[in-house]
Amino acid sequence: MPLRRRQLAGLSALELPAPGQAATIVLFHGYGADGADLAGLAQALALPRPARWLFPDAPLSLEWGGRAWFPIDAAAIERAQRAGTPLDWSDSGAGDLERAAATAGEFLQALGAGWGDLILGGFSQGAMLAAELALRAPENPRGLVLLSGNLINAAAWRRLAPARRGLPFFQSHGSVDPILGFPGALKLEALLRGAGLKGRLLRFEGGHAIAPEVLESLRDFLSRLV
Repeated sequence: MPLRRRQLAGLSALELPAPGQAATIVLFHGYGADGADLAGLAQALALPRPARWLFPDAPLSLEWGGRAWFPIDAAAIERAQRAGTPLDWSDSGAGDLERAAATAGEFLQALGAGWGDLILGGFSQGAMLAAELALRAPENPRGLVLLSGNLINAAAWRRLAPARRGLPFFQSHGSVDPILGFPGALKLEALLRGAGLKGRLLRFEGGHAIAPEVLESLRDFLSRLV
């Protein structure tokens, strides 16, 4: 079945439909991309059972053509790359991230799926948005996928995470990621596992990307949930 374009709660999204009882997987793209950036995963992962996939476009349009869920300090990232020292994002993002989550939360509500049928995830900025949504949810979603994300909004996440005890999560990160450093991924894993969420960080030799070995492990994770 081909992807189709949907408009839900003010956001445009690519959707791969599935039967009514199937799990719903929502993946949020990274800064500067759009929903089409991750849409190929629906076919590439070839899950053993049908799932409804959605890939929404972020609401913010960037001047050079990409999209974003919330603003970032691109100049700070460039300075950190030149210095070879990863930025620590853990105390950043509160207001902008929470506003983005409010917009994305309306999109999730418009889907008509219960939290127990939702698997939330994303890449980079989208991963951090997915974590914010999952941690603020009224109950556990079915699963959480964090591809090349970092710990941000740490004070709120430490307060919220214990309510998500038992939530299965998948996390991956490149060991030499020049944009969102590996130490930030380790901090995120420690917070989630320390609060009782069930998962582990998959480290791969690479940068800000989704490596082939990540796809294999992600397929196994999602196959158990759908």
